Amino acid sequence: MLWSSLLWLVIGLASALVCLAARLRPAIWPGSSWWIVLAIGAVSGCLGGWLGVWLFGRLFAPFAALWIAILASLLIPRMVVFLRQKV
Repeated sequence: MLWSSLLWLVIGLASALVCLAARLRPAIWPGSSWWIVLAIGAVSGCLGGWLGVWLFGRLFAPFAALWIAILASLLIPRMVVFLRQKV
């Protein structure tokens, strides 16, 4: 399962890198905050993989990791900005 976890971590990092390459990081964040998006992608990919194993089995876990990492890399930075503007 260590190799699976590393695969899900790489899937999360790859999806976060695609988000950064497409400049989907919020403009309000400073320029040095790219590593935060990478960390969000890596953690969400790993958590998504484990959730996928638990819900769907080992066969479909990488797909769950991919989609959860994509959604988290897109939505979590926007939710943080939205919540900071409300406070």
